[in-house]
Amino acid sequence: MTLKTLVPLLSGIAIAGSPSPAAAPDQTYPGQPTQARVFIENREPPDAIPVTVHQVNGGAPLRVQLTGTPAVAIASSAVLDTRHARQTWEYQRLLVANDDDPTAELNRLGKEGWEAAAQYSTPRGNVVFVMKRPR
Repeated sequence: MTLKTLVPLLSGIAIAGSPSPAAAPDQTYPGQPTQARVFIENREPPDAIPVTVHQVNGGAPLRVQLTGTPAVAIASSAVLDTRHARQTWEYQRLLVANDDDPTAELNRLGKEGWEAAAQYSTPRGNVVFVMKRPR
């Protein structure tokens, strides 16, 4: 038998002869649900805030303890009125000659809040960018 034939044969025997997966340390049998634990590690100040969740009971309020931060309080009687409003836009066109690079002009318009919404070519081969921004 050659080495090329022997290696796959031995690896197949090793896989077939391996025992079935064992249960995790907190399980008495495979697939048994375990207690969920989440740990968030902050490495830098702008990272997410670590949160500890204790005894969640159905519809009861979820109490979260923040450590190492100043206390924040939100008035329980605060009611905010909201309404859905349609976003209005303003548009403009940017005409770019066939062999011109539009990057500098697009960057300038982007700093002013414009974004490219569409582009199309004219019969003469120029490119038109349709720009939009919130009104």
